[in-house]
Amino acid sequence: MEYSFSTQFDIFSIYRRFSDIKAGNIYPGGGVDNMLNDDSEKVRCFREAMFQLSKLVHSSVNTSLILGELHKLMSCLNMGDFSEFSNFYDFVFFVCRENGQKNITVSRAIAAWKIVLSGRFRLLNQWCDFVEKNQQYNISEDTWRQVLAFSRCVHEDLEGYDPEGAWPTLIDEFVEHMYRITGSNNCSSNSLTCNVMILMVRHPCLKNLFQV
Repeated sequence: MEYSFSTQFDIFSIYRRFSDIKAGNIYPGGGVDNMLNDDSEKVRCFREAMFQLSKLVHSSVNTSLILGELHKLMSCLNMGDFSEFSNFYDFVFFVCRENGQKNITVSRAIAAWKIVLSGRFRLLNQWCDFVEKNQQYNISEDTWRQVLAFSRCVHEDLEGYDPEGAWPTLIDEFVEHMYRITGSNNCSSNSLTCNVMILMVRHPCLKNLFQV
């Protein structure tokens, strides 16, 4: 696939390129290479392609404008398909980073969650309020991804939360906070679904193996 970028930021072209890189269809320089058989070489090329795309993003748009562009992109994607939405969710983290940083700021993460998880996360308002008041450090990519899993398998009454699950500390602390507010401690037996969801967001290649 060929890409034509101008000095004007094009959220649609950036997203298509991001998706192609994740699928292993494009490598540095914009070319397609199906001849890479060595896994270490594929990883190197993947990282280099993402690095080049990140440079392009941050050289062509004011980062404060990116969140507004996401609304346009969402309106053109099939957000009812989990695979598509999960890919878009990963893309949001990618474009919300500043100057190639591995993490995103708390304020940027909260603003992005309010856009992409609106209507999808029953505890979105409580989550964002908690993070704003209690999280001192930037949000890592692993935490970002697991919030998606948490939003899909934990209900408003916290049914579905498995205290033995591999949740990041921030999510565990949020659940403890909600238990204190509600005065309950409702640990669900539906831990298998949550654990599958965690695997899916950590390892996107497994998505086609599960129907959740």
